[in-house]
Amino acid sequence: MSDDELLEKVKTGLNVDGTDNDNALRIKVMAVKQYMLNSGVTSEAIQTELGIATLTIGVNDIWNLDPGEIKFSYAFDMCLMPQLKVISM
Repeated sequence: MSDDELLEKVKTGLNVDGTDNDNALRIKVMAVKQYMLNSGVTSEAIQTELGIATLTIGVNDIWNLDPGEIKFSYAFDMCLMPQLKVISM
């Protein structure tokens, strides 16, 4: 799934119409997606319904930030955890 397709799915989840916010939303979608990837979620998992829901919650969490502050909600963390790859030693 392309980044533009992910953006459209997140916009649907946020009930955002039109293209006025696309540039700002695209940056936030890419930031949350990269956070998820760095946390151990696979690209394939991000494209599932749970992955898109998690991405949408994360974008919503960082939509209106106070300067110097970023934090994800408990809901984001709860959705993120089941998607993490199990790393065996």
